[in-house]
Amino acid sequence: MPLRVAIVNVTLADGSHLTQRVDNVRGTPENPMTRDEIITKASDLMTPILGAAKSSKLIQTVFGLEAVSDVRQLRPLLQHS
Repeated sequence: MPLRVAIVNVTLADGSHLTQRVDNVRGTPENPMTRDEIITKASDLMTPILGAAKSSKLIQTVFGLEAVSDVRQLRPLLQHS
């Protein structure tokens, strides 16, 4: 897997420069996101398309995927109204 690097350069009002490099950005195997971070990110990305209720139900269903008896139950949750 390729290295996922983030570099931030900031120039302050006094002209000084600050640089921070992170070799393993958030969400990589070396720096995994918490469950709450995953839920927040998924919700932020899906809610504008699917709506809040459907996004929430889809997230719950995916986290409980082992209880889904038929994968076709996911299809209605993946379609916007």
